[in-house]
Amino acid sequence: MPKASQLSNEEMSKILKLLGKTVKEISKLLNRSKSMIYRKTPYEPKLRSGRPRVTDIRSDRRIQRMASSQKMSILEITRASRLRISKNAVHRRIIESGYMIHAKMARRSPLSKLHISTRLQWARNHMLYGDKCMDDLSSNEKNGTSMDQTGI
Repeated sequence: MPKASQLSNEEMSKILKLLGKTVKEISKLLNRSKSMIYRKTPYEPKLRSGRPRVTDIRSDRRIQRMASSQKMSILEITRASRLRISKNAVHRRIIESGYMIHAKMARRSPLSKLHISTRLQWARNHMLYGDKCMDDLSSNEKNGTSMDQTGI
């Protein structure tokens, strides 16, 4: 197929007459590439067969807005959308938006400030016991009363 950046007026009129056909058929008839026909004409592909979408453009935008502006899980967005839609469909709509990225939510410590401080204080108090235990073990070995792995 010849390379050319422009379509002639004659070719454009032929393409417009053939708009009911597929791009592949038009490209073969005119000896032009499919990408040229897509770029230079107001061609829209035929509707595909299959199950129709549950959501329209407006509900897609609402789902994408909820995902980007609020810290909601996919299941929460599914429930808030008031549509009979699966969580997988909600996930696909978020991915289709193109500007959302996968990121894990920030983890928060389940402990309160008081709980953290009391645990630290307990650890500080019991750090000395570790040294006492080691001293006891070493003194038992010196006395000849060391225990083997069976504890006897």
